[in-house]
Amino acid sequence: MSTRIAKQISARLRAKNISFYELEKKAGLKPHAVQNILRGKSKKPSGELLQSIAHELGCHVEDLLQGQETRYAEELPHSKKVLLNQPYEHPDLFLETVKFVNHALKEKENNLTIEQFISCVEEIYLHSLQKDPKKVDKNFAEWWVDLATD
Repeated sequence: MSTRIAKQISARLRAKNISFYELEKKAGLKPHAVQNILRGKSKKPSGELLQSIAHELGCHVEDLLQGQETRYAEELPHSKKVLLNQPYEHPDLFLETVKFVNHALKEKENNLTIEQFISCVEEIYLHSLQKDPKKVDKNFAEWWVDLATD
């Protein structure tokens, strides 16, 4: 997954906690249309395809072509698996993350499923773990909650 579009789609899929298969189905796309973009097989997807994807992800085509997601996606080097296998040494950061997400959702008056809420907390917590000092990266957290609630 090397293209900017692929990174944008991937970040939004994670934020919404849906699979590429679900996106293809909801958008009425051919099987593997999104997967081909994510794997780099489709480097220049059509405008119609991007419009369908953007609509289902709650964004504009421009957001897929250029956006903040790429900056965050490339910023931190550790893989999710490596981070999840680290010892649990920052319970205060975890609690701060849960409170931040909960507060942000109350402000937005937006309800997520439990799975989406946990996914938000996980992504923000893991991202914040890689920062020094260990505290919630509020810019990233606000951006991630916005993605999840669009």
